[in-house]
Amino acid sequence: MVRFVCLGVCIVFGLAACSGGGGGDVGAGNGASADGFAALRDRVTTAGITPFATLPPMGEVAYAGRVRLSLPLGGTAAAPYHGDLDLRVRFGAAPDPVTGRIGNLQGGAGPVTGHLQISDGRIYPDAAAARDYQFTADLSGTLTQNAVAHDVTAEMSGDFHGPQGAGVAGVIARGAVRRGDDIDTFDGSFAADRSP
Repeated sequence: MVRFVCLGVCIVFGLAACSGGGGGDVGAGNGASADGFAALRDRVTTAGITPFATLPPMGEVAYAGRVRLSLPLGGTAAAPYHGDLDLRVRFGAAPDPVTGRIGNLQGGAGPVTGHLQISDGRIYPDAAAARDYQFTADLSGTLTQNAVAHDVTAEMSGDFHGPQGAGVAGVIARGAVRRGDDIDTFDGSFAADRSP
């Protein structure tokens, strides 16, 4: 998948998110601040994109990290939300090689119940590091805040970073929040370390 979607993420979150500045966003579900997300993303990406040939040829690798989303919930303008990311990547000829979930979302209007399921993953061994992402997946689920349910869909695109894919980072784009007949858009970003 081509990297042009990153431009939209940078515009929404401003220079702080793209440069790792953090800003004054509301804390995440585990108490981590927006600066904590920026620090995680910086730490993961500093090592650079992992050459695909050095990634594990087979087996499953688990990643645990954070997401930052700009969500328009409850009919309000988009606001920053932070949450937990559990990502599983199966290398080799495994079906649906990128799975997991996003949950424990919290933002300015309070906590959000429900989670986003990660599925229909794809890995791209021939991705050009300067232009393409190494993996993509779909997000879907129902998020509820203040007793209002929202059907949410999006796409995530990312790269492996560091020695043998020690971390992952990327963007969440083409997000849609449906509430009855109303549809709003959102995007975001994510970063995670390999779980022990």
